[in-house]
Amino acid sequence: MVFGYTPLDPLIVLIGTAYAGFLLVRDPVRLMAFLPAALCLYFIIPTVTLLTLWQTVPLLLMFWLIAQGKLVLPKSARPFVALLMFLFLVSCVYAIVLGRDPTRAVIRSIYYASTFALFLYAYDIGRRPEAYRLFVVGFAVTAAILSLYGLYQFFASATGLPYRGILRGAYGADSAFENGILRINSLANEPKRLGYVLFVGALAFFERATWLHGKARRNSVLWGVGVLFVSLFTFSGSYFLALALFGVGAFVLYPVRLRKAWIPLLVFSLAFVAFGQNTGLYKALETGIERRQQEVELGTDGYVVYRQEFFAQDYLERHPGTAFTGVGVGQYYNVLHSKYGDGVGLAGGRLLPINAMALELTFDVGGIAAATLFSGLVLLIFRLRRRGFVFLTLALLFLTVQSLTIQTLLYIAVVTGIGLAQLRTRVSEENESNSQSPLGEYGPEPGQTALPANGRSAS
Repeated sequence: MVFGYTPLDPLIVLIGTAYAGFLLVRDPVRLMAFLPAALCLYFIIPTVTLLTLWQTVPLLLMFWLIAQGKLVLPKSARPFVALLMFLFLVSCVYAIVLGRDPTRAVIRSIYYASTFALFLYAYDIGRRPEAYRLFVVGFAVTAAILSLYGLYQFFASATGLPYRGILRGAYGADSAFENGILRINSLANEPKRLGYVLFVGALAFFERATWLHGKARRNSVLWGVGVLFVSLFTFSGSYFLALALFGVGAFVLYPVRLRKAWIPLLVFSLAFVAFGQNTGLYKALETGIERRQQEVELGTDGYVVYRQEFFAQDYLERHPGTAFTGVGVGQYYNVLHSKYGDGVGLAGGRLLPINAMALELTFDVGGIAAATLFSGLVLLIFRLRRRGFVFLTLALLFLTVQSLTIQTLLYIAVVTGIGLAQLRTRVSEENESNSQSPLGEYGPEPGQTALPANGRSAS
């Protein structure tokens, strides 16, 4: 038996927001552990817009930064941020003054401003030694909780037990099925969002395992594998596509490591195929992929088209100038609705957003801004790779790839901020180490080996 919105929803949002505010006042660094959950849990307060923790917590951070009275930006990110801020302000002013829906422009502008605050917080606090570990552990715990409830959903749907489904506002809920098997969404708003949160959570478990030894290390790895397995029950075509693209990107970044890991990957794949064929899971995945391919092939010619991305892409093909300029912050709902009619952009007064972050940014602030952001993300991924931050590299790579089909901007803001903070900390530590070295900041001469303090070479 599926249920949706309950009186507990507003209470959870209020308690979560109050907890975040308490942490900001008492110990801002500990909020790092709560952020992964706050940006995913889908409990709502029905107002003009559906208030969630992923709206209220970034908004709190915006007010907190204003109260701090400082704006700390990494030097390497300043050119990107300056250009993005300029393009955003131009689009924002245009939408408010000349747009079809000034109210939506204001609401959407607040969303982008709070997302920027999320990035600034992650960079400022992420430079503290314990912040990174808190974030990784928080992501792992969030993934574990979501996985366990997702499994409960799966068994509850088969046994008739009550479970929270996919919310349709404050007045309805349902469940999605693929070939008769439930597509779990756990406590997220939809299966595809759950998929990428679980994947990054699995990476967090693997990162945590590198800090541990013995049984604790093995358990962390097993939890990561289990979370990955549960993520497959989302049956999200967007998630599976991101996994494939991520695999290609990860091989480019870490060819040696992945070649060494081919045996565990092969064992996992064979075990999954065997399990899937016996339970119908494999057939459900195959059906879902085929259905997704048919939808893409038909595009806007389908009998029923519910993916707003198809109309957005068609609009850009017919109006290529929009790919550069956008239509103004928060205005694409009305623009697409006026072009294609009811069910596109708007349906009975209800907003129908574009799921793909890349497309939504293009409509909101223009293709130049979107290209600037993605080029900055690619550069940061390679910088993190060179400095040895495996978890941050892979997490940002996956979130960037996933953003081509799903909204991942909030998580990208956090991981980007932490990544830049860790890079700055690493560079500062290296500079300090070099300055204290008797060989100076340039290290040993070519052919010379640096010796430890006891004068013996390390073996």
